[in-house]
Amino acid sequence: MSETVVIGGGVAGLASAILAADQGHQVTLLEKNPQVGGRAGLHEEAGFAFDTGPSWYLMPQVFERFFASVGEDIAAHLDLVTLDPGYRVSDRGLLDSAPQFTVDVPHGYAGVRALFEQLEPGVGPALDAYVESARDTHDLALEHFLYTRFSSLREFTSPQVARRAHRLPRFLLSPLNTMVSRTVAHPLLRQILGYPAVFLGTEPRRAPSLFHLMSYLDLVDGVRYPRGGMYAIVRALTRLARARGVDIRTSTQVISLQLEGRTIAEVVARTVPDPTSGGSELEIFPAENVIAACDLHHLDTALLPPGRRTRSVRGWGKRDPGIGAVTLLLGVDRKLDALEHHNLFFTRDWDANFDQIFVDGQLPEPASAYVCAPSRTDDTVAPLGCENLFVLIPAPASAHLTGARLGDYASRVIDSLGERVGVPDLESHLLVKKVTGPGDFTTQFNAWRGTALGPANTLFQSAMFRYPVRAPHVDNLVHAGAFAAPGVGLPMCLISAHNAVEAL
Repeated sequence: MSETVVIGGGVAGLASAILAADQGHQVTLLEKNPQVGGRAGLHEEAGFAFDTGPSWYLMPQVFERFFASVGEDIAAHLDLVTLDPGYRVSDRGLLDSAPQFTVDVPHGYAGVRALFEQLEPGVGPALDAYVESARDTHDLALEHFLYTRFSSLREFTSPQVARRAHRLPRFLLSPLNTMVSRTVAHPLLRQILGYPAVFLGTEPRRAPSLFHLMSYLDLVDGVRYPRGGMYAIVRALTRLARARGVDIRTSTQVISLQLEGRTIAEVVARTVPDPTSGGSELEIFPAENVIAACDLHHLDTALLPPGRRTRSVRGWGKRDPGIGAVTLLLGVDRKLDALEHHNLFFTRDWDANFDQIFVDGQLPEPASAYVCAPSRTDDTVAPLGCENLFVLIPAPASAHLTGARLGDYASRVIDSLGERVGVPDLESHLLVKKVTGPGDFTTQFNAWRGTALGPANTLFQSAMFRYPVRAPHVDNLVHAGAFAAPGVGLPMCLISAHNAVEAL
């Protein structure tokens, strides 16, 4: 029985541990924090249960495929609700006092098409073509480019890929915003088609138009929600791991990898059995295989010696860490009927907003924002009569921006949100207020430059250009998670786990 050590207890780490154990490996999972989940974390306070990271349940077929691959029925583990409307959109960002115009994006393409026609008469046929292309590209990616390690040219020579080859240069070399602007003219509709780029850690001018496939997910496939919150996914994965004998060690931080030539022989970790005691001890874990489901910049620069790194420090300096995030967990003592489950506030001048973040490295003002209010759907995540809010402001990826330094900015965001929801004194109604910044991601997750999602899915950081599944200079090391192919997001992390374990 192979001894396999998984570094990192996020979704990719848990999924990798499950798949490896299911194949007969003896698996130990090491997680530096007191709880598993990684960025898909949970914060409980004053009767509220906050998801601290991912909050959109998309690509359900990926989740279903993962559970089925280990003989499990996803319905036995997750109670999924379809959201209708899928989300609400405003044409004004926060920290902007101008009047706002809002629309609800309904569940089901017929309603979506009617909404687009209402805002831009005659646009229906162009939207049909866009969405059909998105569907076709989504299916092609799912069948040929996601569950792959890009280790052979055969992956690019199937008849299905060959038939679409003439479109690939345009999809790869033309940015998403160009494709969107050729489809619709209404500013808010352009934003509805373009905002998924932020889910990829970038923005519409930097994301290849290949990623227009994301619009198929929310406009056609729909948005779902697991009752109990997104952490229900982590709980389910934890149950599956333990049922297969995975030894999950929390509060256990890997501090070095002991190599013999090109092979990791041992993983050395510092454990904290009782976090309140302040004591710690070293523990050594023999390893025949290592799955790194952690921040891979940290792996390269802190755990591997220079000759065994996939990328040098200089090489990392040429990469794009993607977007950072300012997040606020707000427990409100009243219901906020002006909000839906998912709410997107877009600034009118989107390009200027993104330039503040990606070019100037500044906190944006006005700011596009995402507000998740899961208590609009799920009464288990907040006390009776209260609202659970997760607020996310896209921000520069900067390890210096911590929640402790963001007090004034956060208060102004809260005041602005209060004006939007009809509660001008919103801050006085908060039972819980927790602010984090990119720097807190660095502290908690060893996140490279505080990246919120992982390296941006730009052209030269996607697919075969992303971090390889198999380490080139260490024979028994494979990579999983948001840094590795296929990219960021919970579905991609599940797929990366499949690819990593297949490479063992």
